[in-house]
Amino acid sequence: MERVGEKTAVLPVVKADAYGHGAVAVARRLESEGAARFAVAIAEEGIALRRGGVAGEILLLNHSDPADVPLFRAFGLTPSLYDLVQAKGLAEAAAGRAEPLAVHLKLDTGMGRMGLRPEDLRALAELLLRAPGLRLTGTFSNFSSADDPASPATDRQMKTMKAALEALRAAGVSAGLVHVANSAALLTRPDSRFDAVRPGLALYGVLPSESLEGAGLTPAMTLETRVISVRMVPAGTPLGYGERFVTARLSRIAILPIGYHDGLRRAFSGRVSVLLRGGEAPIVGAVSMDLTLVDATETGAEPGDRAVCLGSEGIRRVTAWDLARAAGTIPYEVLCGIGVRVPRVFLG
Repeated sequence: MERVGEKTAVLPVVKADAYGHGAVAVARRLESEGAARFAVAIAEEGIALRRGGVAGEILLLNHSDPADVPLFRAFGLTPSLYDLVQAKGLAEAAAGRAEPLAVHLKLDTGMGRMGLRPEDLRALAELLLRAPGLRLTGTFSNFSSADDPASPATDRQMKTMKAALEALRAAGVSAGLVHVANSAALLTRPDSRFDAVRPGLALYGVLPSESLEGAGLTPAMTLETRVISVRMVPAGTPLGYGERFVTARLSRIAILPIGYHDGLRRAFSGRVSVLLRGGEAPIVGAVSMDLTLVDATETGAEPGDRAVCLGSEGIRRVTAWDLARAAGTIPYEVLCGIGVRVPRVFLG
């Protein structure tokens, strides 16, 4: 709220299990701090929030099947209209009830993915005006390149969005709550905030772009484990599947009970270090599904020692961006890839 002001609503995005952080616990905490709306991808995620006691509005950003209208009503979920065929199906499925079904309209302003295109708006407006079973309560779109301040795409999409809103008004349709700004736009484009913003990655303290250093975000997640075994191995010892690593010296190897099923990706092998005893212990050998080996020769290690795979210890830190670069991906995928068997411990 400090960044956007009291007049701009905040619609936290807690899809993909709150980007791996634990959606129910995150939403409950945000609700206790005043959040009244949430965004998820699909109905199953919204139902999980309801069953977890979350009471605010829950918007489904992506697939909303007309056959699921009874579920939307039963659990108080707000589906999105994203193409004419699906919108017609929802209108038909929602007809005949005293209380109309609240929906948001998803516009394709240049992402080229889901959403009504500008040329579809006249037909969509006509559909809404003769569909008493639907009540449009919001309109939104997705930026494709807001994390790149130099990209002209955001300006083009803003222009298209404003034209679409004007077209809806001219057709006699109220757009409802308008929201476009994602994390990057929230931080860099105040003109994109409209009625509400949808923070995703930034909500969890991770920058959507490395070029935005200085935004004052603190990561919410630490991924850590414990050393379960330590062994001294001589020079020339192959380690792990495929013998991808061979020791060049007498080495102290620590074994960690974490692997790629838990989010410590195989691509981290030989490219990432964990924080151990105040130092850095590089991952050696191929990361396995359930186990990882690190070279603790320089740091020392004993069974029970804390090993930080994501987070900080003293002055050292391993960030989601560090891990993403090592795997040739983005922080979103790193965080969302932390497996369900990893226990989440919520502090504060």
